[in-house]
Amino acid sequence: MDKEQRKEQHLTSARTNISVVQKVEPGQMQMKKLMVLLLALSAITVSAKEKQIEVRLTVPDTAWKIAIDSVHQVKQEIWVVSTVSRDPDLMGAQVISTVTATVKVSTGDLPVKHFVIGKTWNWKNKENYTFIKDLKQIEKELAAGKVLQKKTK
Repeated sequence: MDKEQRKEQHLTSARTNISVVQKVEPGQMQMKKLMVLLLALSAITVSAKEKQIEVRLTVPDTAWKIAIDSVHQVKQEIWVVSTVSRDPDLMGAQVISTVTATVKVSTGDLPVKHFVIGKTWNWKNKENYTFIKDLKQIEKELAAGKVLQKKTK
């Protein structure tokens, strides 16, 4: 078979393939596209690991509570910003207590760093958290990162 014959055979084969594609009913084509899309989405969902993040803090008495305000990815870390507060109208037992809050976020296996706003007592906590006065202390880093979850008010 010479070069011209091979070229003609290739073109005939390509025309045949095109005509086969064109013979697919419109509904069937949409169904195939939908199935491919669903497979792609399920692969993305499986790859995003949902992780339960918990903040657990030792507080001076039982009137304190803690809430996770937001979760961010900053470079290769997950930053969790929480606020600890005391209800002034509540009489809490004067005993050192532990407060917790949890949230589920798709984060992967990145290390977690906690920032807590609102600490007013003077003793050093055993938790390895960073206590900050307000968000202004870390706003530049947060702005450069990505918000993964934010509490709605």
